[in-house]
Amino acid sequence: MYRRGDPVRSIFVAGTDTGVGKTMIAGGLAAALRLKGHHVGVMKPVACGSLEDSKFLKACSGVRDSLGLITPIHLEHALSPNVAARMEKKKINMKRMKGAFRELSRKGYDYLVVEGCGGLLVPLTDGLFVIDLIPMMKAEAVLVSRSGLGAINHSLLSLEAFRKRGIEPLGLIFNRLSGGPMNVPERTNPSVVTKIGRTRSLGVFPYMKEDCRVDCVGKAFLKHIDLDRIV
Repeated sequence: MYRRGDPVRSIFVAGTDTGVGKTMIAGGLAAALRLKGHHVGVMKPVACGSLEDSKFLKACSGVRDSLGLITPIHLEHALSPNVAARMEKKKINMKRMKGAFRELSRKGYDYLVVEGCGGLLVPLTDGLFVIDLIPMMKAEAVLVSRSGLGAINHSLLSLEAFRKRGIEPLGLIFNRLSGGPMNVPERTNPSVVTKIGRTRSLGVFPYMKEDCRVDCVGKAFLKHIDLDRIV
C-alpha cells in the first residue's frame, strides 16, 4: 500500500492484444485512485494514430500535464510503432520517452499509471517491444484481456511472455466489450486462465457506454475490480 511521501509507484497497464480496452482500464484505475484521494499521473508513452486515448487518460486523472509529456512519441499512422515510424521517416526517440517518464516521476504523484501500445510483443523498434518498457520504467504490471472468446489463448501466451522476462503481473482484468448477459466464455474464462496460468483475476470490468466513460469509469472500477490487489 502506498504511503504519502513514498517514491512514485508506476503501474503499467498492458494488453493481450489491440482493442481489448487498455485505455478504459488505465483510465478507470487512474480515476479510482483519484477517488481514493491519491494524486495520480498518467502516461501513454507511444500513440499511433489518434491522441484520444491520451486525452481520456488525462481527463480521468485530472492532471494538467501537456499531451506532449503524457505521450512523448506520437505517430500518425495506426500501425505498429516500428512500421509507422518507418513510413513517416521518423525514429522512436527513446531518450525523449525516458525523459518524459523521469519528469512525470518527479512531479510528486503518488501513482503513475502507464498504458502500453497494443499487445506485449508489439515492436517499438525492430529490437524493442512494449513489454520491455515495464522493467525500463521499474513498473508493476496489470494485464488486460477481453472477457469473451480468445481470452484464454491470448492471456496464457501473454503470461508466458511475462515470465520469460522474469515479470510476474499483479493479475488480470477481463474487460467486457459488449453489453447484455454474460455468455459462457465470459463466465468461465477467468477461472480457466487463473488456474492454468497460475495467476489471479482482479475482476471483470463491465461494458461502458461512450457517454458514461469519464464520469462513471472510476466508480465502476472500484465496484468491479479488486483495487487492493493492485495497490
